[in-house]
Amino acid sequence: MTGQEAATTATDVVPATPKFSMWAGKTIVEAGDLVILFETHNSITYAYMKPDEIYQNRHGAFHHNDMIGHRYGTKVYSRMSKGYIYILSPTPELWSKALRHRTQIVFTLDASSIIFQTHCAPGKIVIESGTGSGALTTAFARTVAPHGHVYTFEFNATRAQVAMDEFKANGMDSVVTIEHRDACEQGFPDHLAGTVDVVFLDLPCPWKAVRVGHAKKMLKHNGAFASYSPCMEQVQKTCDALRLDGFDRVRTIETRLMPYSARTVTLPIPSFEEEYQRSAAKRKLADETQVEVDKSTTHTLAKRDEEMRGHTAFLTFAYKF
Repeated sequence: MTGQEAATTATDVVPATPKFSMWAGKTIVEAGDLVILFETHNSITYAYMKPDEIYQNRHGAFHHNDMIGHRYGTKVYSRMSKGYIYILSPTPELWSKALRHRTQIVFTLDASSIIFQTHCAPGKIVIESGTGSGALTTAFARTVAPHGHVYTFEFNATRAQVAMDEFKANGMDSVVTIEHRDACEQGFPDHLAGTVDVVFLDLPCPWKAVRVGHAKKMLKHNGAFASYSPCMEQVQKTCDALRLDGFDRVRTIETRLMPYSARTVTLPIPSFEEEYQRSAAKRKLADETQVEVDKSTTHTLAKRDEEMRGHTAFLTFAYKF
């Protein structure tokens, strides 16, 4: 087996009968578990643990047998080199970094804003249209579990099937139901009407699902609507449709991350006592005279980084009162 084949087998094959659940809170890695393989902050992947399988990367060959039976968080070394990786328990945030992007995903920064603004919480019922790679679906599922539910719809049949297989392999099928469906044309299942707390649309034309009443019909009283749109033209059409359909508190935000760097600096405290006592004549030479420094003070300062992550999307929210 070549290195490329080994790496592909390790990440692509899912267990036939998954015992793992992302909500189980396990501490020991077992065969069949989904494990996040952390190399660096910019290199994170995943594997389903299978005895005798091997995961290979530039740091060496890592045997699944060396991971099974160890605690999550363990540093695992390659048998043939000094390279190592960390084996981590999966979370929605880590999964969004490790999964293979079949579409553009909703990253953690936007996902956290969506969940907060829609008041998503355990026990809530969520409809999502535009499953894509399933990153936000996983975040929704973690939030509403164990007694809530996420109904997610994907118009592309292939993506819907792949996402369904991943949800089952990750032990999320008790919380997530996925269906191949075009929400703009077909709407949502009638049996969900009036029972849903949150409707989220990640579609090229979300206003189409709003104009015909598909979204509002699903929501409970005080239910929340959210949409994810990269372009302002999409936002304008969606906001117009929401107001015409009777939604309240329509607003759009953009979430931007502004990092700050903190550091400790020592600053001198000059002594001006002798300077004050100088005669008027000698003060003319002050620029040529070195000021004494006999004390210093230490402060912790925060400075905004010059680089800030660019635009991802506009998030539009509205509520049914």
